[in-house]
Amino acid sequence: MIDLSKIESIYLWSSYIDMRKGFNGLIALAETVVDKKDMGHRLFIFCGKRKRDIKILEIDYDGWWLYQKKLVTGKFDWPKEHKGIYTIDKRQLQWLLDGLSPMQKRAHQNVQNI
Repeated sequence: MIDLSKIESIYLWSSYIDMRKGFNGLIALAETVVDKKDMGHRLFIFCGKRKRDIKILEIDYDGWWLYQKKLVTGKFDWPKEHKGIYTIDKRQLQWLLDGLSPMQKRAHQNVQNI
């Protein structure tokens, strides 16, 4: 599992990608967002058109990691508007991996006083 304690930034690529892309294709996309000299410890999240699989590209200080998750049933709740790249936080990443929308405003609905 990814050690989120060291992650500085998380980028969610909102448009769908060809899931046949491997390291080199995904690295090329990531490098359009962040300068090679200032990579730090970052995650880049990509989703396939059917929304059943995601790839997470992690850069640490000396290399790249590639994680992939393919759902047996259901779909990831991916942003409906494809506005490029979103910056999300660790909590939103956990929501995404748990099947929730990473773009929701808060985890709980407002509760009215009784």
